[in-house]
Amino acid sequence: MYELLQHLIALKYSCKINHWATDDYSRHLLFDRLSESIDDWVDSIAEEYFMSRDEKNVFKSNILNPKFIELDIVKKCMQLIELIERMIADQELNQGMTSLLTDIESQLLNKVALARL
Repeated sequence: MYELLQHLIALKYSCKINHWATDDYSRHLLFDRLSESIDDWVDSIAEEYFMSRDEKNVFKSNILNPKFIELDIVKKCMQLIELIERMIADQELNQGMTSLLTDIESQLLNKVALARL
């Protein structure tokens, strides 16, 4: 689950890099839209998974893992979708976490469609 947090934080960072690097105003706004909701997802996972288990000690200052940064936003979203699907299939998660991950996956699919425009 911690790796998922790292990937989501890297996705937001990747969106911001693209956002700041473009001269095209429509792409500038697109990258803002793509990064929406990520903070809420990270916060929900942190609270519902780690904090509810009293595992706050996992949060370190190096949570942004540079090797997870991918400037191809479609590719990054697809990596995240694959990771979430593996987690749902391989881990014993309670219904709330499974529902949260399924919702994140669905929203990522929407972001992929938006990024492909």
